[in-house]
Amino acid sequence: MNVICTGISCSGRRELMADFEALCVQKGLDIGFFNVGDFMHRAAAESGVHFTEKVLDSDPAVLSLARRNAFYEIAQRAKTYEHAVIGLHACFRWRRSLIEGFSFKDIDILPPHLFINVVDNITDISDRMGETAQWAGMGKATLNVWLDEEEFLTRQLANLIEKPHYTVARRHELENFYELLFSPKPKFYLSYPITLLKETPEEIQKIRDLGEKLRHSFIIFDPLTIKDMALVVSGEDGSVPSTMSEMDTHVIEQIKTRTISRDYQFIHQSDFVVVIYPTDKLSPGVLSEMNYASRYNKPVYAFYTGTRSIFFENLCERIFGTFAELADFLHTTYKTHPD
Repeated sequence: MNVICTGISCSGRRELMADFEALCVQKGLDIGFFNVGDFMHRAAAESGVHFTEKVLDSDPAVLSLARRNAFYEIAQRAKTYEHAVIGLHACFRWRRSLIEGFSFKDIDILPPHLFINVVDNITDISDRMGETAQWAGMGKATLNVWLDEEEFLTRQLANLIEKPHYTVARRHELENFYELLFSPKPKFYLSYPITLLKETPEEIQKIRDLGEKLRHSFIIFDPLTIKDMALVVSGEDGSVPSTMSEMDTHVIEQIKTRTISRDYQFIHQSDFVVVIYPTDKLSPGVLSEMNYASRYNKPVYAFYTGTRSIFFENLCERIFGTFAELADFLHTTYKTHPD
């Protein structure tokens, strides 16, 4: 199996792949890891061209040729492995312009079976960029746009060649990430009222701990693997963290929009949604996620003990009064083994 793994610069893609490679080695999996950028530098150097950190200022024809040679070399090396993970950029944001990170002819050289797009907290990406000569100074607004473009292009390419596509957080639990690629386990999105419970983080942790109890049998997409909205909430009273000094109204709106679209993507790539709802207070976010799941024929199963609204019930396939009942139902319905 060939896996194309995309992510903007400093997205955490390289770090996730390094951790994942160590896990694969530990498991004895026959898998190779290749980063297109590294092979491009080597291919160019062999031809007497030495890219600097401003590599994107190079002649586009030179970049295209180096990338094509990199793909050919990776394709040859990948044949010696049962599986291969190829890291690349779908696009670049450079000098206020959009630059391609691949061509469709490149992809034909090494036909992929699966696409992964890696995302992370915007502050973590920005901090990593600040430590590099190439990306230091990139504004949060441009960074948000680039994240959108990278995910969009990855998804469109996957749709074009009719292969699966997943958006995955840098902090997705590593063993669970391994199972996403190499196991048939069902996938679900864990939905819970984060904003309502922001003053009681211990309640949020209890919900996430309940989700963890299902991790051995399911692939779980947890919205709090990305914490961008915590920054937005922190900034609304004027107490903007120093790392988010550019958190103007435009950037805040970008982050809100990206949070919604990313969580919807998590739902879209899941088989069903599990709602854990420990309060009678209305959560527009959870209800929106339930409605989105219903629109795309994703079953919604809820653990909820409060007074039931007919609107809440209408969006649920089943509602359970205890977590144990929910867990037993999921294991039975989706033919998994109890934890």
